[in-house]
Amino acid sequence: MVKDDILSLIVIKLLRVGSKEKLEKVLRSSSPHEIRDIFQQLDQLQKKTLSHLLFDKKIAAFTIRDFSEEVLEEIFTQFPKEVFSELVQALPTDDLASLFEKLSQSKKENLMIFCDEEKKQQLLRLLAYDRDSAGAIMNPNVFALSQMVTVTEAIRQLRKKTKGEMVFYLYVVDDEKRLAGVISLRALIMAQGMTLLKDLMDGTPIAVNAKMTQREVAQKISKFHFLAIPIVDDAQRLLGVITVDDIIEVVQDESMQELYRMAGIEKDERVFTPIRSSIQKRAPWLLVNLATAVLAAQVVSLFEGTIQKVVLLASFLPIVAGMGGNAGMQTLTVAIRGLALGEISTKDAWMVVKKEVLLGICNGILCGSIMAVVAYVWKGIPMLGLVIMVAMIGNIFVAASVGVLVPLGLKTLKIDPAVASTVVVTTFTDCCGFFFFLGLSALLIHFLI
Repeated sequence: MVKDDILSLIVIKLLRVGSKEKLEKVLRSSSPHEIRDIFQQLDQLQKKTLSHLLFDKKIAAFTIRDFSEEVLEEIFTQFPKEVFSELVQALPTDDLASLFEKLSQSKKENLMIFCDEEKKQQLLRLLAYDRDSAGAIMNPNVFALSQMVTVTEAIRQLRKKTKGEMVFYLYVVDDEKRLAGVISLRALIMAQGMTLLKDLMDGTPIAVNAKMTQREVAQKISKFHFLAIPIVDDAQRLLGVITVDDIIEVVQDESMQELYRMAGIEKDERVFTPIRSSIQKRAPWLLVNLATAVLAAQVVSLFEGTIQKVVLLASFLPIVAGMGGNAGMQTLTVAIRGLALGEISTKDAWMVVKKEVLLGICNGILCGSIMAVVAYVWKGIPMLGLVIMVAMIGNIFVAASVGVLVPLGLKTLKIDPAVASTVVVTTFTDCCGFFFFLGLSALLIHFLI
């Protein structure tokens, strides 16, 4: 039994006996995701009872933002507006914006009236950005100081800081609020008190535009190992900051999307998704795979005469095609990950292709040589081992080449590589594997009989 199931049973039991104190203790010691999963496993009466405790201000501030649209819809129909007034005040602006993204327009308007004017304006600015942009998840309460401030004054203001998230870096702006530089807290503390920030700062700060995608922000943070990164507009004015914890969820969601797409599954499908819905999500890709399988079968049919003369060839077909497919998926996975993390660019694409092709040749020689010995020992036909070895070398070479060229090509065409790459690579490895093996067998059939 998994942890979430155990927690659900504990919560249900406490609800039955009406132990409010123990129930609050369980909720306070549970993570937002655990609370969300518990909530989804309860019946309607249990949900309503639990919600009155769950939406305690201290608990809800770090849980409600992680709830699904369906759970939020249930909650918003059960409670008066006064309950949500406290939540609006408790949630940071960026978390509140994430919550608003999941609500209908009418519910957004009902909650907006509880925001003070400053928070309302910040919220409207965040909601104006595209959902996948950096601006949509930035924290607008960024701590920044003028470049003409002294170190002593900067430290004093830093101590008084109460709004926004934890400060990792001190951002310095000019008179026009443009980002002028950045100072590490260590450098600030070690500097002389009367030193001006402009003389201490790094004048070439790395920042990202608010219109940049969240994936690109994640790549920047990963590349430079930042704890936070400033967000600016087109005029380089400092708008906010994104911390590493803000971007973790984006990275996790992107990784899950890539995994689902490579398997031909929609990211919103779950274990208990209704059968009809699952069929609608999976069937199209299965039909595409069926079409490619028919194409591979057509290649085999070209050599029906060869197979009839040497029936044992049929035993080795899955091996040649399967090894090519596995090699192709290895290359494909590395290539798609490299593209997702920004490790592969157009200028170094040739180096990636060269490396993977060379790797494919080496793996082909290794696996083909072993299989040649196995085939000879198994069937006692020396030429059969040679044919299998050459076919495997050729197919793994194709797999390595296609595994890196296909995602790069799709990326150039602005098509998601994870969506179509798997089908294309599998088609190539199946067709080429069958063609190489059966074609060589047809040419050397007199040595196989």
